[in-house]
Amino acid sequence: MPHTPITLSTTLDNGLKVLIKEVHRAPVASFWIWYRVGGRNEVPGITGISHWTEHMLFKGTPTFKAGEIFRTVNKNGGTLNGFTWIDYTAYFETLPSSQIMLGVEIEADRMQHAVFDPAEVQRERTVIISEREGNENQPAFFLREDVNATAFIAHPYGQGVIGFKSDLREITREDLYTHYQTYYRPNNATVVVTGDVDAEAMLDEIARRFGDIPRGPDIPTVRTVEPEQQGERRVTVSRPAPTRSLLMAYHAPDASNPDAVAMTVLDTVLSGGKSVGMGGGGGMGRSSRLYRSLVATGLASSSGSSFSLTIDPYLFNVSATLIPTTERARVEEVVDNEIRRLREEPVPEDELGRAIKQLRAQFAYANESVSSEGYWLGSLQTVAPERNPDEFIEQLTQVTPDDILQVANTYLMPTNRTVGWLEPTTTAGGAPAGATDIAACRPHFFSDGARFSGATPTVRLELSEHTLDNGLRMLGHFDPTSDAAVVGLRIPAGAIADNGTPGLARFTGQTLSRGTQARSFAELNEELDSLGASISVGATREYVGVTGRSLKEDVRRLIELMAEVILQPAFPEEEVDRVRGQSLTLLRQALNDTRAQADYTLRSTLYPAGHPYHNRVIGTEETLQSISRDDLIAFHQRAYRPDQAIVATAGGLRIDEAQTLIERAFGGWTAQGDVAPIVIPAVGAPAKTLRESVPIPGKTQSDIALGLPALARNDPDYDALRMANLILGRLGLMGRLGATVRDRQGLAYYATSSLEAGLGRGPWVAYAGVNPVNVERAIESILEEIERIRTEPVEDEELADATSYLLGSLPLQLESSDGIAGTALDIAFYNLGLDYVERLPERTNALTKADVRSAAERYILPKHLVIAIAGPDAGE
Repeated sequence: MPHTPITLSTTLDNGLKVLIKEVHRAPVASFWIWYRVGGRNEVPGITGISHWTEHMLFKGTPTFKAGEIFRTVNKNGGTLNGFTWIDYTAYFETLPSSQIMLGVEIEADRMQHAVFDPAEVQRERTVIISEREGNENQPAFFLREDVNATAFIAHPYGQGVIGFKSDLREITREDLYTHYQTYYRPNNATVVVTGDVDAEAMLDEIARRFGDIPRGPDIPTVRTVEPEQQGERRVTVSRPAPTRSLLMAYHAPDASNPDAVAMTVLDTVLSGGKSVGMGGGGGMGRSSRLYRSLVATGLASSSGSSFSLTIDPYLFNVSATLIPTTERARVEEVVDNEIRRLREEPVPEDELGRAIKQLRAQFAYANESVSSEGYWLGSLQTVAPERNPDEFIEQLTQVTPDDILQVANTYLMPTNRTVGWLEPTTTAGGAPAGATDIAACRPHFFSDGARFSGATPTVRLELSEHTLDNGLRMLGHFDPTSDAAVVGLRIPAGAIADNGTPGLARFTGQTLSRGTQARSFAELNEELDSLGASISVGATREYVGVTGRSLKEDVRRLIELMAEVILQPAFPEEEVDRVRGQSLTLLRQALNDTRAQADYTLRSTLYPAGHPYHNRVIGTEETLQSISRDDLIAFHQRAYRPDQAIVATAGGLRIDEAQTLIERAFGGWTAQGDVAPIVIPAVGAPAKTLRESVPIPGKTQSDIALGLPALARNDPDYDALRMANLILGRLGLMGRLGATVRDRQGLAYYATSSLEAGLGRGPWVAYAGVNPVNVERAIESILEEIERIRTEPVEDEELADATSYLLGSLPLQLESSDGIAGTALDIAFYNLGLDYVERLPERTNALTKADVRSAAERYILPKHLVIAIAGPDAGE
């Protein structure tokens, strides 16, 4: 399994571990620091203190005042983050490589000099509690919290990360500062640098800035060892939810245990390859055992398993979100049978080969991002410092069927598990993502993107263009250093083409890959997984996107399979019914999701019935029940046309080869009849402020959405309004809205804004999640910030930062093949011009403070907003 080795590994005299990996694909570098402290290091009374301490390190030092870390990194073209998990707390700065020393300076400073101002501690208390309450809005959070607490009767892993609300109300500034002084020491930390750097020069700089920091006392050990479980445990959580969810948790080995390698492969056999680090490719695993037995059969809308690399023995989880009509006993029986097969039957060699190929592909995809590389190296070093990351990857390829039998019989025993069920107390609505892992605070992003000050970076995106005889437009970019290939195809066949049947476009897209005229759904999935490849289909309001990912060695076959999916879908009746059931479950989940409900209420009020932007993309319960196979076939024949389609290739696929492969696969695609024009009626702002409330039972937090129709992507005012939106709700810690609502007032964990300009007048929206008692105060604060940006010139520094965002983020955006393909499709779909990236600096630098204020004044109208609120007592 090819993988670039670590360039340099050493330990400074004060105990600081340093790993540096040179990756010269793009002029980007990522600086990470990992502290071996998380939920594992907490005791009752101070649960959540590691996560809260992480927040406080963004609150200032004598060198960097509160908020300046964000602004400083932003001004130098970077993005930053911090997150906490059960085993670690980590921070990173990803920057243009010429500015990477800023990350060294920031992290060396706040390792020693974080202030923990008492007033900031108090403000952050309500923010942390708001974050907890946001988690509580998801019923699956309570399920996971109770399962973990039941699985661990002694070890602190059972407490999670976010902390209990009673502890969060009582933790003091002294508690936090003591925690910081205890664990934020060089002998408890690892520095990881990946990207376009000189390893020796970087080590010299790290040693100069970190080398004089005192080692500190030995870190307190975690003495508790979880006693062996003596029998199956069960827990039931009763919450308002649309359907049942299952979570089975088996005690599993730690990362240092030799069994961890085989458990990683077993996890892939059971539910498919997972993303590595912060990147990686999704969409794999549809030939996996859980998907075939639960999702493909229509018993569940989603299923999965997870094995995490941890310091102490943790859990192997199996999860499923049931279709509402499915009985829980049936699902539990299916899961038991799949686990029993792993214990009793050797995994066939071809199935094992598919799993290993998926793992190989995931590491290749993640290798394109220096941030993902830093995540992988730092997390493994933190949980298992004796493991060589390159050897671990190689060991995955050596796992045998006997190895999997051995670990399955060691860990996946009924007496070693906790079985948790979420039982709905109501039938209306639902909870999002009941079958996914919820790892509180791992990670959460504060920064929106990258900014650059000083000289504008020179960024080019060299795209070749070719049009087939049938009108299919092709854009290509070749990166000889990439082992991956990405092929994206976009057609204006999203919800705007539903023609009075909401959800038809998405239903068609979701069924597109459920079997072709040449092979069944299962056969297609088996071949894709054997390649470590994926084909994903997604429908937005405006287009259907089909994205294929593979290793470059398999791209020929990937393109052939993509063409088969797009041109020859069979729409099998049984798959149509399964997609229908899964879509209905997702719709019911959305009905009980406060943020989704606030967003839908706002949009359906802004855009009248019949408008392409009025309905949910997923549709309504009535249309989902009524759409037939014939409807899907007719929509596909009408809307999937080569003369309206765009395909983009990126990664290690040569341009000439790409053109040959696309021509061979798609050259015979034909369209019948004339192109139906896309009509998106113009909608103005409401005549006055409208307010709508949606009460949802069982929630702790309210979500607010305030917005109105803005403009289209090709509007001459787009650049200026985007700049205003960046300043208002995006830059740094969520712009002015974040600074006011979250940072200064402590009302919310998030307060931000978005501008969704597309083919038509998409909405501008401000969002916030707050405790119900703070709804009116949050709305008032948002309106004050709207009025300010409309009536007062933005500051020179704000304009410079917003300009820097648009220019400095380009190297990071174009770092991966996924990013390049996505940018190319945007350029073509919105007719921005192939030289869009090259023209961006001149156009952006030309914007003035007057332009920004004028755009805000014309488009963000505080007296003509729709205000939507969803949550407990939302109607009061």
